[in-house]
Amino acid sequence: MFLAASDPRVVPDSDQRATLEPEDRGLLAQMRLSALRCRSRSRIELAQACAMVGTRRDIPPDTVLDALIRTLGEALGRSPRFYRPTARALSFDESWLLRLIAALRDDDLTSATFLLHSRVPAQVRRSLVHLVARVASDSDALTRLADATDDPASPKLERIAS
Repeated sequence: MFLAASDPRVVPDSDQRATLEPEDRGLLAQMRLSALRCRSRSRIELAQACAMVGTRRDIPPDTVLDALIRTLGEALGRSPRFYRPTARALSFDESWLLRLIAALRDDDLTSATFLLHSRVPAQVRRSLVHLVARVASDSDALTRLADATDDPASPKLERIAS
């Protein structure tokens, strides 16, 4: 059953991004752009991504984020859901990943442990934490990258989102 927009039972969509901290909004934008970039690329194994990223600091933050997004399906046991960059709602996977990154960024190990144990099998947790911790440590740089593409009218954002 579909409801018309004029139906009183229809609640207008609220912008869930407005409840996020500004740095998390920028990170969400970068995650969504990364998911679009990685959509047509092949998946890589977690071990391969960890070996690629390693402890090298010369790897750009968006490359580390791409490695995380490309391997997230293996860690979760299913393909994660990312919405388009202009979407106002957050998927459960986006919200979960943002909370995990924030917990590691803020050294909230209790929350990070809970989030990991709730969705990620034990055999891949260490590898996933390695990638997420790198993204968390580079989140400031990723947020600065997102500032240029945060405008929904941005030509680059429109080109990728279409």
